Amino acid sequence: MVFGTSESAVRLLSVLCGVLAIPMIYVVGRQLFNREAGLVGALILALSSFNIQYSQETRMYSLMVLLALISMYFFWRFLQRSSLISSVGYVLSTTLLVYTHYYGWFVVIAENIYVVTLLVLSKDRTFRLRHWAVLQAIVVALFVPWMAVLIPQILRREATLTWLAAPTLATLARTFVSYSGTAALLVLFLGLSVLSLFAYQKVRGSLSWKAPLKALEGYVWEVHLQNAAPLYFLAVWLLAINLIPFVISRVSSPIYNGFYTIAASVALYLLVGKGLSNVNSRPVKVAVVGIIVVLSVANLQAFYASVLKPDGRGATAFVDANANSGDVVLISPSYHNLVFDYYNNRTGVAVKPIQSWAVTDKPTNYWATPSGNRPEDKTKEIQSDVTGHDRVWFFDASYEGAAAADNFTLAILNESYANVYVTHFFGYNVYFFEKRA
Repeated sequence: MVFGTSESAVRLLSVLCGVLAIPMIYVVGRQLFNREAGLVGALILALSSFNIQYSQETRMYSLMVLLALISMYFFWRFLQRSSLISSVGYVLSTTLLVYTHYYGWFVVIAENIYVVTLLVLSKDRTFRLRHWAVLQAIVVALFVPWMAVLIPQILRREATLTWLAAPTLATLARTFVSYSGTAALLVLFLGLSVLSLFAYQKVRGSLSWKAPLKALEGYVWEVHLQNAAPLYFLAVWLLAINLIPFVISRVSSPIYNGFYTIAASVALYLLVGKGLSNVNSRPVKVAVVGIIVVLSVANLQAFYASVLKPDGRGATAFVDANANSGDVVLISPSYHNLVFDYYNNRTGVAVKPIQSWAVTDKPTNYWATPSGNRPEDKTKEIQSDVTGHDRVWFFDASYEGAAAADNFTLAILNESYANVYVTHFFGYNVYFFEKRA
């Protein structure tokens, strides 16, 4: 790798995407509303523990947020005036988005819901519909090569996200709290989002501290609705990315996960920015911004003071320090071999990921459905992996919730090996076995 393979290096791309998303949300906020709305949206994103968390991981979520914002920018620019730049920018950003994460398609759906609304409500029935349809067709065509990978993933049970539980309304509520950072901030954000609909100004009246109630009777306010188009667009964006996978999860296989919807969080931040920009009182604006900053910083402090991630580094280092040449290490689930391989510095140790191991405790659903994954087949696989080894390590990602499958592995090992000890790390258990005499 160009920047190396250290933890800091491999996280660098996520950090860069997270940083770039801040000026990008400002640009979109200014495009949809005004400079002030963009600045507030950027401030909230910069202090969002939810987004900061995924900007520090070697995962795709901060890239997803950045690409979603770019797609949003070019989409709105296309609506204002279709041009080669807006068309190419939209196609490139949106194609990269759907390649980055499959939830990118819910962004595309949200954009098309808004377009359909324009077609229904707008007097201008032409709306460059043919041009828009061509752009959508190009995005789909560019994604077609990945279908050769996607379809087998869908057919395999590992790709059906069977480890996800069916979401409830409480799940949705927790997602929105995550966007905001705290429940108190969510209440404030929702209030400001509602305020984004209205602009108001005082026509007459002044407050008298001697007779405040009587003075209030003399106040007259003029309230009117703001330009609803960008507000509706953000509402569709926010809700579609959450509600569509939520409904699918309720009627079919669960696919809803809060952090998959991270691209929806920027719509909430922009609605909050617009709502605050509608406040006419500068002292009130300063006070509200102060509350947002204080609560967000307090939440960030709690975030950095908490241990949230499994200690793969510590668990692997323990094996490295105590394993001997010729030992075998079983990894469960199998994809945690990536974690072990990254941190492992010891040579001469055989590493055996337990293949096709599903992370579920359902009695009839321990393994993936393809043939060769019946309990008797898994028994033979484990026995084959440890044959010829007197010392066996079991590197178990306990936080994945596959207790039934892991207990099965332990039962097989206990038939021929003695469990000398087990050491617990945050998110991992490390078992050590020796051959029975």
